[in-house]
Amino acid sequence: MKITVTKEFTFDCAHMLSNHEGICSNLHGHTYKLEVTASSELIKEGSSQGMVVDFGDLKSIVKELIVDKFDHSFIFWEGGSEAEKEIARVVEGYGMRIVKFKERPTAENMALFIIKTLNEYLKDSPIKIVKVRLFETPTSFAEVEDDV
Repeated sequence: MKITVTKEFTFDCAHMLSNHEGICSNLHGHTYKLEVTASSELIKEGSSQGMVVDFGDLKSIVKELIVDKFDHSFIFWEGGSEAEKEIARVVEGYGMRIVKFKERPTAENMALFIIKTLNEYLKDSPIKIVKVRLFETPTSFAEVEDDV
């Protein structure tokens, strides 16, 4: 039997989709809702007995690696338009937060980045992040599952 636990997070950030034909080519922001699902064997002993992972521990990991990085930042694509790169230079020049992204900062690419980052961090742990669901709006989300 497979047991999973899920923790929700929110963060706010801005981005733009260079070369997109719709309105998302403009600089805009979202309040993202992130759901992170972890799986592992149940912990057999100690204060966390009967848990897949302590929710507090999962919260600390996701907060440090993802939420604190993205929250109130401008996420920009290194391969994006000159306008996008210039906005990033100005934002960074004023000491504000930016996140350099190797891919276009779509919900799909962000979800992939999140699950890969978390699983890389947890690679020597029995815990595995098996699903990430990233809501860009209250009704639209990207989901990545890693069942390996």
